[in-house]
Amino acid sequence: MSRTRKTILIITSILVALVLVALLGFALLIAAFGQRAPTIRDNSVLVLRVAGPLPDYVPDDPLRKFFGGPDESLTNLVLQFRKAKSDKRIKAIVLDIHMSGAGWAKAEEIRDSITDFRSSGKQVYAYMELGMNKEYYIASACDRIYLAPPGELFINGLAANVMFFRGSLDK
Repeated sequence: MSRTRKTILIITSILVALVLVALLGFALLIAAFGQRAPTIRDNSVLVLRVAGPLPDYVPDDPLRKFFGGPDESLTNLVLQFRKAKSDKRIKAIVLDIHMSGAGWAKAEEIRDSITDFRSSGKQVYAYMELGMNKEYYIASACDRIYLAPPGELFINGLAANVMFFRGSLDK
């Protein structure tokens, strides 16, 4: 084989390999972004999960979708409640509540979304395996609360203490 033939063969092999890698990458992108929306039948029950830190907003990042990053945020949760309220195919929501790292303000926002959804006449059910004050506060806005048999609920309650200092500075 002459030297020019070897060079042409090497360059052609490299180009074919690059084209194959590009096609494979393109196929992966189509597979990641070409997912169809799920079909919703009549009288469906929507299952929403309340867990983790629950950030206010998760930016729409294609790489996060490609690598399977979390999509849970307070904004998405509230939006799902609003969409389900007006959707005639959704008859109820099951709220799967886990130990949430969200604060009391976010818990109140979730609770307000539950009461807004319930104003449409649809049911909301809460399911917990383990919960504390915040989780129970969220669940108490639901129609029914279900706790797993081995589950535990740690409720301390809310309290206020008033201190009386009359006479403590008198001599």
